[in-house]
Amino acid sequence: MLRKLRMRVLVICCAASLTVTVSAALGADVEAGRRLAQLRCAACHIVAPNQGEVEVADAPPFVTIGRKFGFDSDSLVFALVGPHAKMNFGLTRPEADDVAAYIARLAR
Repeated sequence: MLRKLRMRVLVICCAASLTVTVSAALGADVEAGRRLAQLRCAACHIVAPNQGEVEVADAPPFVTIGRKFGFDSDSLVFALVGPHAKMNFGLTRPEADDVAAYIARLAR
């Protein structure tokens, strides 16, 4: 009986966690992330598959970044919002969510 109760609690917790994760991902705008990446990130990163070879040292292509985070959107958003040594601009949380959604799409 106790084992069944624990299993139910585990299932409910997993379902709740998945719901929160999916709802956060659905709030991001992939197209806005693509536009933002092209405007702000393309000077150093390869942000699109057809961009060509303009990679700057220590600025990996977005596809590589997506695969590195494997894909953990929260970790990537944290990295985008946090201090970035070579960026001379900052991203808001919604902008970072959009860029992370775009990178996730590329990494598929």
